[in-house]
Amino acid sequence: MEPHGQSQQASQPYIPRNAQSHDHSSQWNRPHKFTPLKPVMSRNEIKKSKVPKPCPTEQEPCREEELLDETIPPSELFHCTSSLLASESLYTATINGQECQLPFEVLPEVSSSVVKLEDTAISRQPFPCPVGGCRQPCCLFMFATHVAFDHQEVLVDTLWPGETNTVLIDPYTEPTDQPRCHRLLLLSGKIRGLGDGKHRDKLPFALMSSKCSLHGSDRLVLWITGPDAGDGHRQQYTLEAGKNESSRLVMYAVAFSGEIVPLHGSQDAAELHRSGAGLVVPEQQLDFLTDSRTKLLEVCVHFY
Repeated sequence: MEPHGQSQQASQPYIPRNAQSHDHSSQWNRPHKFTPLKPVMSRNEIKKSKVPKPCPTEQEPCREEELLDETIPPSELFHCTSSLLASESLYTATINGQECQLPFEVLPEVSSSVVKLEDTAISRQPFPCPVGGCRQPCCLFMFATHVAFDHQEVLVDTLWPGETNTVLIDPYTEPTDQPRCHRLLLLSGKIRGLGDGKHRDKLPFALMSSKCSLHGSDRLVLWITGPDAGDGHRQQYTLEAGKNESSRLVMYAVAFSGEIVPLHGSQDAAELHRSGAGLVVPEQQLDFLTDSRTKLLEVCVHFY
């Protein structure tokens, strides 16, 4: 008995409509040929298959002598001088009676002429701070620290005797009633046993300036103030001023050489002008050195 819903024609093979007029029975009954698939390659095998095979010449080992002979050195090496031998670059020194060769130069010991603070006549009494209108009582040991922390607009430099320090100032911003400090210079190689830390064994000197009027004409006064070692023992210095330009004919137009002004003394510009204790620049000359107020004034300090 046939199942319900299934006709007798279901057992016959299916023939497309457009193929009814043609005989394709041979094509349907022909066995199919299946092309076998290639095996799946892993990633490592794919990478290895892409690597080009070395040339036959690369497989042959090359001798080191042939490579060295064929290598052309850079042309810069032909113009270089030969290097010194190790023995020629060493310094000869005698240590404990034996002659030695060292990679550095051994300088002979020189007896130090730097005196201790207690062996000098430098005053250690308190003095008012000369920077502007500060007037805070200071001592010699803490003066540099006071300026560095309480007057941070003042630059602090360290130098040795014989060195020069150049400062650029604007003379037209000077207050008429108070002196101005442009630079605090710490001089090394003059004393021992003063201060501590980075200011140890350095004498503080301040580059000051102020204006005064004489016979209706303004004048700029510049001076150096520092520790007082007494008459005849005060620090000597040279102060020079000139144009701040490279094409100037004269290095510095005006100069002053003399003793520093003691920190315990007066810092009044008019009084210093009368006593001749600083560099005085008249108003007309100041206008010329600053190129009609368009350039800064260059000041050079030199300690002995």
